[in-house]
Amino acid sequence: KGDSRKNINNSTEIASVRERKITLMDGSEASFSVFGRSDEDVSVFVLPYDTKTKRFTLIEEYHPGPNRKMVGLVAGMFEPKHGGSPENAAKWELSEEARLKVGEQTRLVSLAPETAAGFSQDKYSSAHFRPFLALDCVADERPRQRDREENITVHRDVSAKDLYKMLNTG
Repeated sequence: KGDSRKNINNSTEIASVRERKITLMDGSEASFSVFGRSDEDVSVFVLPYDTKTKRFTLIEEYHPGPNRKMVGLVAGMFEPKHGGSPENAAKWELSEEARLKVGEQTRLVSLAPETAAGFSQDKYSSAHFRPFLALDCVADERPRQRDREENITVHRDVSAKDLYKMLNTG
């Protein structure tokens, strides 16, 4: 029915909280708070996996939301600098965060090829994400420069059992 925006940051809109009002099937109205940057807010998530060693690569970095360091996937916002596609954004983030790149034997597999907009981050967010599986990446000898605030520890050789444990504990 409508959106009412409120800026979280008074000088520049970094994120917004919108009140979205809808009419339910029974005719009554409901109101929801929707968080996000914009309706085009898309991120990429990348899970590198080595098919020979059967190991994953994860990263550990500070997460401002929960205010602590957490282990997670290679991820980043889909931005103009990424060259126009989520696949390019995934390759960019692999280099920048995990110090990996696509090699001759590497396959970058979209885990949601039929969903151009990606998956909704959660039902109260306008953000979407595009998940990728990066098979058999190679070390990037000239990785992209990390953003100033990214102090990342790369965890290589993570077993499936350890991956499950790390993702459940943060």
